[in-house]
Amino acid sequence: MNPFLAAPNNTFRIRDPAYTHTLAPNFDGFDAWGSYKFRIFTNSLGFRDASVREVPLAADRKRVLFIGDSFTESLGVAYEETFVGLFARAHPELDVLNAGVSSYAPSVYYEKLKHFIESGLKFDEAVVYIDISDIQDEATLYWYDQNGVLQLTPPIPPSEDCSPLPRPPLPRPEKGWLEKVSYLAEFLDQLRYSRRLAASIERASVEDLSKSGAVYSRDYARPSWTYSKDATCYGAVGIEGAIDKARERMDRLYELLTAHGVDLSVGVYPWPQQLLYDRENSRQAQIWREWCAGKCRRFFDHFPAFFRYKEQDPDFVRSLFFWGDMHFNARGNQLLAEDLIWNYK
Repeated sequence: MNPFLAAPNNTFRIRDPAYTHTLAPNFDGFDAWGSYKFRIFTNSLGFRDASVREVPLAADRKRVLFIGDSFTESLGVAYEETFVGLFARAHPELDVLNAGVSSYAPSVYYEKLKHFIESGLKFDEAVVYIDISDIQDEATLYWYDQNGVLQLTPPIPPSEDCSPLPRPPLPRPEKGWLEKVSYLAEFLDQLRYSRRLAASIERASVEDLSKSGAVYSRDYARPSWTYSKDATCYGAVGIEGAIDKARERMDRLYELLTAHGVDLSVGVYPWPQQLLYDRENSRQAQIWREWCAGKCRRFFDHFPAFFRYKEQDPDFVRSLFFWGDMHFNARGNQLLAEDLIWNYK
């Protein structure tokens, strides 16, 4: 293995034996998302926070715990710019916790909150933000071993067509003979390619990045299940089986929280594909609105707010998302936070 190309030692993303992975507690350092470098703090629970702090098991005020995947963790932006951080600033009377971590899905929402409840953590409301990608992750990544322990490993390596990462707009060239025999030459070649790729993405239009297999394409498998019956890459269970599995894991979570007197709320939001190819009343919103009936204290459907923004800004993809990526930038987080704060009664 080329030592120059070894992955950096990301010390704050760690394995957890109960719910697969988490963030290290009491971390003060930096993370990177693409070309964006940003500071990260975690508290004593290993939750992303405004600073390193000791979190008591019981709070002296109402405590609201958010959980979700990379969108809730809010990759690429400082905590103060995340929608959870903005919500916390708008509600200083609440003790707000953010248990979200990249690649989580309903199986982890259940296991992680179960773990912390059994550890004695007290909170009054859990707000679960269910991501578009949760359906594929439930279909292909999460399973229980013979001891009933949740595992995060794909049953078989995904094919290129089913990669969770979209196809880059600049194909990677074949290695020359020098790159094959020299670690340094290979490293320099990778560095040049990375710079050319970044420049290519920056110059690209939405149309360029919407070509088949690209990050904003209609046929990108990961988000396409909400609007395409032909979506593939959902394993043996398929889309419908994955939706059923996600609902069942959320049923478990509802029963767990209810048994401990904790209110449950659920939120949903669009990816670029939903704004480009789907409708405001997306299948994602329909599924979780129906599931929430009789269970949730609140259901936050942020699709209307994002579709209203789309009507006002023709360059909405670049405005709301990191360019060449599906995650919200600071403006996207702000839009979600504004809608959340307005509807939080």
